[in-house]
Amino acid sequence: MSQTASRAAAKVQGRGAALCLCAGLFLLYCSNLRTIYTGDTVATRFLPFSLLLDHTLNVDRWVGPYLFPPGSPNNYFVTCAHGHWMSSYPILTPLVVTPLYVIPSLYLARRPGPIPARTAQTISQGMEKLSAALLAALSAGILFLALRKIAAPGAALAIAVVYGAASSTWSIASQALWTHPLAEVSFALLLWALVGLPGKPRAAFWAGLGLAMAVADKPPNAVFALPVVIYFFLYHRDKLAMFLAPPAVLGALVLSYNLHYFGGVFGAYSAAFRTMGYSSVANGFRGSLWRGMAGFLASPSRSIFVFMPWTVFSIWGAVRLWRDTRIPWGRYLIAGAIGLFLVYSKLERWWGGWTFGPRYLTDLLPVLAFFLAPIWPEIRRRRWLRGAFVVAVAAAIWVQVVGAYYFPSGDWNTTPVSVDEHPERVWDWPDTELARTWHAGPAPSHLTERWRGLEHWLERGKASPGPG
Repeated sequence: MSQTASRAAAKVQGRGAALCLCAGLFLLYCSNLRTIYTGDTVATRFLPFSLLLDHTLNVDRWVGPYLFPPGSPNNYFVTCAHGHWMSSYPILTPLVVTPLYVIPSLYLARRPGPIPARTAQTISQGMEKLSAALLAALSAGILFLALRKIAAPGAALAIAVVYGAASSTWSIASQALWTHPLAEVSFALLLWALVGLPGKPRAAFWAGLGLAMAVADKPPNAVFALPVVIYFFLYHRDKLAMFLAPPAVLGALVLSYNLHYFGGVFGAYSAAFRTMGYSSVANGFRGSLWRGMAGFLASPSRSIFVFMPWTVFSIWGAVRLWRDTRIPWGRYLIAGAIGLFLVYSKLERWWGGWTFGPRYLTDLLPVLAFFLAPIWPEIRRRRWLRGAFVVAVAAAIWVQVVGAYYFPSGDWNTTPVSVDEHPERVWDWPDTELARTWHAGPAPSHLTERWRGLEHWLERGKASPGPG
């Protein structure tokens, strides 16, 4: 077999393995048959229905049952603009998942009469679950394809499985339509493009698209993007036009949306911060850097090393990558990751509200998993390192099981007092989030429970004449 044919066969085999990985992780993510409910995603889960059924970007028709009295800070998930309720979060995620909503939207459009609020809630949460799980699984598949370019197939698959099943990709990103799942897809796409940059001119375009999506999805990701942009200016000026095209187009669209509806560069983000008591977005980053860093690294209920202990090895891998001159963009990638970590550490509410573990660091997981590649041969070669890594991954998988199947049992975030009012609770070793959630037992699969009511409504619709 010729070298060209061998490469083609390896590429097909790699894509097949990536699809199998995505399918397996998707089933894993859906196996708990529930979403991890959060008010953050109320508007996001309904916006695709607004686009397809109402042909509008507002969510007036859907969010009424979720609203508190006017002026309540609990309405932070929507912002009133031009007399309509708009999502307080960037709309890239709901736009990306809108094609997945086509079939349920067509079905709902043919139903007679108004859609009951409980039925809309059940369908929207089911679609949110499927969409988030699909995006998270897709990020793992793209990461696997990136890793295959610098590591053996077995190593690439093992690292991708660690990323997909032993991290907050499972317990957070795959469970609800926060900005995290699309951010993970974006960063995985960036890694895939950077690895292929030397021999593929179009890789610059995909790198630019990955960065553009990450920033449009979540403005703080601009801190991560800046070092990568600098790298292209220094080393790939001949590819700058192709690299900057996606950020220019997507940036112009996002800026137009933000200015038109909200009159500011940050869009509804500014209004959401004001609802939470801040005078501006920058005002929300007035926290203690050292307190946030310590919490992310050492607190028992928010530490990345407690919830994903294998990330200790990622630090070693990042050091190895920094010293490897064969990958010139490695240092810029590391600088971006450190910068984003510092930004989240500076958040006054760095613990992420009522959540499971270090939610804000979920976006960085594709990069942290990628940092395992430079040290993988050494982990395989040294028995004690291999044993330590296996123990760390096993512990992380158990943590994700607790997050996916048990959380929020035990109500750690709210009892005896809210963690938002007393964030010092994240340092309470006798009463950790993990221990209390585990001992409280599995949470109910509410999507299964609500299906009976939805079935009744669907059957009733079959017996009724359709719209004339």
